Amino acid sequence: MLLRSKHANVIIYSSIVIAVVMVSTLVGYTLYIQWKEDSFALRYRNSIYKLTAAMFKTEILLSNVSIKRWEEAPYGDVPVFEGSIKNNSSKALTSITVEISFRKPDGTVVYKSWVHPLGEKLSSVRTSLPAMGHARSVLLPGEGMSFAQILKNCPKEMLQSLPRKSKFAKGTPKSDITAEYAIVGVSVL
Repeated sequence: MLLRSKHANVIIYSSIVIAVVMVSTLVGYTLYIQWKEDSFALRYRNSIYKLTAAMFKTEILLSNVSIKRWEEAPYGDVPVFEGSIKNNSSKALTSITVEISFRKPDGTVVYKSWVHPLGEKLSSVRTSLPAMGHARSVLLPGEGMSFAQILKNCPKEMLQSLPRKSKFAKGTPKSDITAEYAIVGVSVL
């Protein structure tokens, strides 16, 4: 049986197609397995982060917490979450996540944000707020620090409910939007 040139071309092209399909299947399967491992590791780290926050919630104290307008911001009025945090545990804290929610009386969440008092530089622009310098990376046992974080992408409805600084104001207006905050993530050394 002689092999004609048409048959040889069909054999070569079909072999190439089969080889490409097999290689791409193996590459796709390898990428899928790696993605599954990475997503499992990420879920595991997040659950440990939340579990550690639940374990240390009585030993990490947030105090003097307030949400104010920063009217001198270079790009308009900006809400700022500020306060003090103290580590009363026996472990050094490397990361803390605080969740802030603004709710209407009916329970509807108007705005939700997460701030990291220990982990981020707050702004590349020098600010006039005293607590808004460079963030620390570790909070040792018994230490405390002040922090201030800008709340990004805050809706105008929430921003209007915050009081303005004014020499003529006799009181702060009552707002029906309430702020809630809680520590939702902690990493320790």
